[in-house]
Amino acid sequence: MGKLCKDQLVGKLVALFKETDQSHIDDAVTQAKGQLTDEAKQAKRNDLEKLFDSQIETLKDRGVPEQIVEILQNQKGAVVKKASEMAIGDGNIPFLPVIPRSFRSPYDLMAMVRNGSKVGYTYLNPTKISDVVDAPSEPYYIYDVEDGNSTRGKSPENAEKILKQQKRSPLTAAEVTALTTHTDVLSRHYVWATGSRFESADKVPHVFLDSGGRPKLVWNYVDRSNGRWGSASCSSR
Repeated sequence: MGKLCKDQLVGKLVALFKETDQSHIDDAVTQAKGQLTDEAKQAKRNDLEKLFDSQIETLKDRGVPEQIVEILQNQKGAVVKKASEMAIGDGNIPFLPVIPRSFRSPYDLMAMVRNGSKVGYTYLNPTKISDVVDAPSEPYYIYDVEDGNSTRGKSPENAEKILKQQKRSPLTAAEVTALTTHTDVLSRHYVWATGSRFESADKVPHVFLDSGGRPKLVWNYVDRSNGRWGSASCSSR
């Protein structure tokens, strides 16, 4: 049965209310609205739980050690609860699991990033990567993730200013590898890890596809811009 148009709905309600005690109408409407709201909340929660479970399965498939998977898996209740109570931006990812560099090196993290059958890699020295935003040192989740499309063509330097005004945080190198592991963002554009630096304050890591189509973590200067690159961000960690 198709959805009722407004006039049809009004007609059915009028017919129904004629047979109903007026004192019960307001209570019934309030109760019906509450029931619909509860059903919508439960549906949202179910979708979030499915997303959580699919991300955990991806980590297992990519060879993440059982102990790390368990740390992230144990956060399910808190993660789903927080995301279900948030206003997630249109098109944004509700949450993503992040394995920090203190638990796995960039070599391991990039090996989890795929473009079809092509496996990601990096030659960056892990000891020379640092973060310019506060991020947990143990496996954690980031929320309301925007994949960088909104800042495409902006240099990391300019994107930082925009994100600060929006009260959003640029993603770190570890967080960008999480984004590129769990989504196909690289098929649309490449991603600056504007929340991190490499060697010095004027060099920013980023993930792109090399000439052979392999995902690669490299660096470029903070004031460089390119229409194919954007700075991904999150609203909280």
